[in-house]
Amino acid sequence: MTGPRFFRQTSAFRRWAGVAGACALIALGAAQLGLAGSRADPLERAHVDRPEPARADLSPVGLDLVGPLMKDGRWVWLGDSFAVPTPLRVPFAALRTWPLDRVAAVATGSQSTLTRLVPAGPAARVVWDENNYVLASGTSLESTLGLPLFRLLEWNLPQGTRSLGSIDLQVPLLTDGNAGAEGRVFDGGATVRPLLYAQPGATARGTLRLAGSDAASTPLPTSGFALGAPTSVDDDGGTVSVSATLTAPGFVHMAGTVLAGAPGPGHYAQFLADRSWSYWGFGSDADPAPPDSVKRFRTADLAGYLAATTLDPDQPSVAAIYLAQERASVEDQRDVFQRVVGQTRDAFAAAGLAPPVILLVHPHAIQNLSITTAEENERSGIAMREVALANPDVAFVSIYDATDGVLFDGSAEARAWLADNGWAELSFGTHRAGADGPIRLLSRYGANLLTGGLHPDEEGALFFSAVLGDVLARGIVATEPGPSPTVVPLAPNPARVRARVTGARPGAPIYDVRGRLVGHARADGSFDAPHAAGVYLVGRARLVVQ
Repeated sequence: MTGPRFFRQTSAFRRWAGVAGACALIALGAAQLGLAGSRADPLERAHVDRPEPARADLSPVGLDLVGPLMKDGRWVWLGDSFAVPTPLRVPFAALRTWPLDRVAAVATGSQSTLTRLVPAGPAARVVWDENNYVLASGTSLESTLGLPLFRLLEWNLPQGTRSLGSIDLQVPLLTDGNAGAEGRVFDGGATVRPLLYAQPGATARGTLRLAGSDAASTPLPTSGFALGAPTSVDDDGGTVSVSATLTAPGFVHMAGTVLAGAPGPGHYAQFLADRSWSYWGFGSDADPAPPDSVKRFRTADLAGYLAATTLDPDQPSVAAIYLAQERASVEDQRDVFQRVVGQTRDAFAAAGLAPPVILLVHPHAIQNLSITTAEENERSGIAMREVALANPDVAFVSIYDATDGVLFDGSAEARAWLADNGWAELSFGTHRAGADGPIRLLSRYGANLLTGGLHPDEEGALFFSAVLGDVLARGIVATEPGPSPTVVPLAPNPARVRARVTGARPGAPIYDVRGRLVGHARADGSFDAPHAAGVYLVGRARLVVQ
């Protein structure tokens, strides 16, 4: 274990660690007095002022690939319970805390908090891990669909018209965010569209109808995924009734919805995630195989989903992989993530889409029955980073590393980290002085931002998403034509290779455009320009070396 960074496992160990941790925190606080009251750059937090070196190098890779796509890209989040579309999870919270100009569209499953279908009439069967993702169970049409849609709903309907329930659209979940505060969430006329699925050999024929402020009917597909016709909804959401009219009986499957504003630039988020994920078999082009590989899915199904939910074929895409840590070896996890990269590439190609940037996200520190040490937390990050370094279209970022491996469970260490690193309060959107006020992570929530040491609560999700957004936004700085106006200029800039440069923050990390750490500034803020020409990030400042 490394210094005060991680876990307390027994009563005797807690007493020993309390003394050692207190001593380390005193040293850490002394080193960071210059940071008090201001938010330190997350890249600098990951590499400067630690009481001892990191156990593993988890510095970002490929920020220049990802940062420019934050505001106007199509983001497909693929993961386990860490990535399901609810306010208690980091990917969904990013729609509120990231520096987005506009939330243009969100695609979610039928049980998402944002677009939840409330059944009525014939009971809907939920297709998920508890029934091994089996469709039409016990019939001649029985098949599987392992794609984590959160979640597929199934009805076995006779001929005629039946009410299936209503979609509860909770648009206010996003209106306190950065885009929402400017009225830029699904603006220009909000619509909702159903995402339907037909399994091989489907016999149902007819239409599915949504009725909000107006109504639209969509023919049931005969095979695969299909996105239905848009129905207008109120700006604040409301409810939309759902009914089906069948001319031939059979199974009807609803895979989710796409909630969108008027066509145009903006952030498009999609969520393919569900609970109880294991790395075992993940990334394989195969059907679910219980009990261990229940979350496998076919590449063709992912391709069909991507093709059906494409709103703008020219919109660049990020496939963000967000999975909780597991105890598997670094080697085994590296093999899994390389398979994930390959399957994702294949699916986008099969969907007729341009290759995506693939972002591997290493989550925050956790502690549960299987993950109890820093080394176990870091394994997946090490594996992800190795895959990113080996693949030019893959980026990597670690929330764990950006928060120094601290477990935010209300401990003295967690409270000190928030105070010392400028995160005692979180401001975004309407949550700032003069409006609703910032979220007081320290004084109100006491740095206790996790439930059971694993999943974040809502405030934790907002915090970790803001940390992630801050790190990724450095990729925007890397591609801008000049340094940020809030950063003290470096001189000279441009600089010749190996020239002495001044103006950096003492100890500031220096990254190349792939996110690789190449050095640090000296105590006086000077450093020698890298030996290779190119664009570099020095803290938050952009440096051109010629």
